[in-house]
Amino acid sequence: MGAAVSVRLGAPVEEAAARYLAQTGWNRTSLINTALREWLRAQSHPRIRFVATPTGTRVAALVDGPEVWTVAESWNQHDPSERTVENVVAATGLTRREVDCALAYYAEFRDEIDIQIDRINRAQEQARLAWDRRKALYG
Repeated sequence: MGAAVSVRLGAPVEEAAARYLAQTGWNRTSLINTALREWLRAQSHPRIRFVATPTGTRVAALVDGPEVWTVAESWNQHDPSERTVENVVAATGLTRREVDCALAYYAEFRDEIDIQIDRINRAQEQARLAWDRRKALYG
C-alpha cells in the first residue's frame, strides 16, 4: 500500500502535466509515481535516462546510447568465464564507461531488466515464426 501525498504543482508544471496526461491517457498517480521513480533512479545512475518504447512502456537507456537491456543481454550471452567489460565493449562498440554504467544499473534492477530481455526475445521469436509462415506461402 502506498502513502497518500498532497503536492501543489506550479502553474507551468500543472499545464505541462495536463498536456502529457491528455496525450498519453495516463492518470496523475501514474505520472507522479513514474516521474519520481525515474528521477530517483537517475540520481543513483546519472548516465541513465528513461525512454518510451513503441509499446508505450518506459525503459532505462544510456544517455546517448542504447537501452540497458541490450548491454545486459550481451553480457548474458557470453560464457560466464568470458563475462568481462572488455568483451561487452568489443561486442557492442560501446565505451568501457557506457558498459560499466549499464551494468551498474543492471546489477541494481536485474529482475526488471531480465523481464525486458525475456519479453524482447519472445517477440523476436514470434516475428521469426511469422516470417517463416509467410515464406512458406511462396513455396
